[in-house]
Amino acid sequence: MQIRAIDQQSRAVFEARLLKKAIVPNSLGRLAELAVRLAMIKEGPLKSPIHLLFGADHGITEEGVTHSPREITAQQCRSFAQGGGACSLFSRLGGIGQWVIDVGIDCCFTEEDRIIDHKIRRGTRNFLREEAMTSEECRQAIQIGRSCTERAIAAGHDVIIFGEMGVGNTTSASAITSALLDVDPALVTGKGSGLSDEELEHKVEVIRQALQVHTDRCPLSLLAALGGFEIAAIVGGILAAAEGGVPIIVDGAVVTAAALVACRIEEAAVDYLIFAHRSAMVGHGLAVEALACPAPLLDLGMQLGEGTGALAAWPLVRLASHLLDDLTSFEDAQVTDSTRILQEKGLV
Repeated sequence: MQIRAIDQQSRAVFEARLLKKAIVPNSLGRLAELAVRLAMIKEGPLKSPIHLLFGADHGITEEGVTHSPREITAQQCRSFAQGGGACSLFSRLGGIGQWVIDVGIDCCFTEEDRIIDHKIRRGTRNFLREEAMTSEECRQAIQIGRSCTERAIAAGHDVIIFGEMGVGNTTSASAITSALLDVDPALVTGKGSGLSDEELEHKVEVIRQALQVHTDRCPLSLLAALGGFEIAAIVGGILAAAEGGVPIIVDGAVVTAAALVACRIEEAAVDYLIFAHRSAMVGHGLAVEALACPAPLLDLGMQLGEGTGALAAWPLVRLASHLLDDLTSFEDAQVTDSTRILQEKGLV
């Protein structure tokens, strides 16, 4: 199934509908722009978002790129699945469904943990020494992301929010972003979970060395060499959501790295991306600019991951999706059409 590129000619139709609403033209600014863009993706109010959080561990942590011990991945995912953590709080308050999916966590969960089991392997390999995933493992992770997203859409969810949990995954995401944008890793690599300046330089140097080891820039080869299982699953999920004509609210650095890969595989996928926020992680802005998407909706200095930035942006997305259908028109409100007056004067 191919991704349908958005019909750009429909923009004028939706902009004309917006001009009939009983507001001063252009007075809703970027919110009105978002309303039009959402309508171009999927007409009508958005009502049923879902947060798909994929968890996996990373072999690159063997190189001392984070202070966080590996077991935190499993502990946090277990907490998320039982309603704990920021992403679960945000989901609950926003009326957003949530699935926590294990694609490569170094732990054996029980049924009571409420985690969906799609484990491929107990973590990727150390990508400084070898490819993180085999091509088959990468393909399997992509397919898991696809199938989970397709199942969510079939269940009636009309907005997809991806989250991730994986100790070490900012190193993987930075490596992917650096390779795809062809920039030095220092421009797209941050301190993650609290590294010192010296430790950050070590993290950057690890990525530099890895990029010299893995030189194939084909997106799928690059993903297998440097990626995490959760990043590959999100790549598959983005492609499936775009194929299904469903908008995707994009979180920060890790999900954006997956979006870069997905859009290199299928360029039209970019039409379905709504960037939630400008992450405080170093280099996130470069990645967003490379995708040539409208500016992120929020800039709150957030860099937690888990999908929290996208979850925080959902109320704005929901509001914008209602404007074209539910905002009162001049005619219905029995208000003088001031927009028409401005149009007649050539001011709109």
